[in-house]
Amino acid sequence: MKITVLTDNRPSPVNNSLEVEHGLSFYIETAAEKIMLDVGASDMFLRNAGRLGIDIADVDYLVLSHAHNDHTGGLKYFLRHNDKAKVYISSRVDGSRYYSTRRGGRRDISIDFSLMREYADRFVRVTGSMALTSSARIIGNIPASHILPMANRTLLAGDNPDTFDHEMALLLIDRDLSVLLSSCTHLGLLNTLEACVPVVPAVFIGGMHLVDSDPGNRFETEEDYKSISAAISSRYPGLEIYTGHCTGDNAQAILSRLMPGRFHTFHVGYEWPSHP
Repeated sequence: MKITVLTDNRPSPVNNSLEVEHGLSFYIETAAEKIMLDVGASDMFLRNAGRLGIDIADVDYLVLSHAHNDHTGGLKYFLRHNDKAKVYISSRVDGSRYYSTRRGGRRDISIDFSLMREYADRFVRVTGSMALTSSARIIGNIPASHILPMANRTLLAGDNPDTFDHEMALLLIDRDLSVLLSSCTHLGLLNTLEACVPVVPAVFIGGMHLVDSDPGNRFETEEDYKSISAAISSRYPGLEIYTGHCTGDNAQAILSRLMPGRFHTFHVGYEWPSHP
């Protein structure tokens, strides 16, 4: 199994030909299939894939983690370039527009719903969890029993706070190794891990939606991060964490200190598990 970050907020320290944007896209290659999780905010994933020697036309499955445009903005380019892959999206996405209020006002961050109509035969609506392949499982129905990221309060579904019942993750199992990919993890890492039962993931790769505070918004403090790291370490003591995208610089610095040797940062072009 190999996982490559096609789009992320952070530049590659070794390949300056790769472009960066606020978005996320993963390419997963197993012995039997090629899978993508999300397509970033634009066609950048396609250009970066070409520079990395990856042909998007060969992708067998596309999973969209949730309905925000920094994960779905490249969808039309994927559908034009790849004519075979089914696109898996939560059945709860239909009918809602999504907004962010974090930078003031009310900014539409919705998926392009017209593509779901134009390419209707390509979409598979997912209810709950389901097997995608023999080695990949879509994780839905993620609970909200543990604390949620504070930045969720700036996100709306229509006129109401977004409950993120449309969020999905991807669980990969290769022999005895289980890897959980969750692009933004708006429902929190503990809740998302809990949804994988009876599997206990050994590795987590994705954003944690731990956004740094700014003059207009106060989110998690260092004390909050201490509680989060203690809870993760207590329940999942061997978990390796690889994060980027919506995990802020301050959050990364603190959690890296609190979980030494188990907390890592990815960037565009990052390959797991081949090199840092």
